[in-house]
Amino acid sequence: MNETIQWPSGEFTLPAAVALNRALPEAAVRKKLSAALAAKTVVQTRKGDGKIPGTFQVVQAAAGN
Repeated sequence: MNETIQWPSGEFTLPAAVALNRALPEAAVRKKLSAALAAKTVVQTRKGDGKIPGTFQVVQAAAGN
């Protein structure tokens, strides 16, 4: 998976990240978000519960991400 993901600025939700990367399927954006969370370049700032969407924030720009 060599796609480049553009993350929204500030805090963002998964739907906002998907909307910003319309050329990619949602599954690809989810996988990149998961990888970014594991690499600690993105952190989850609020956990979602079904009614409230979770929010994320970029904490460190990584090359190729």
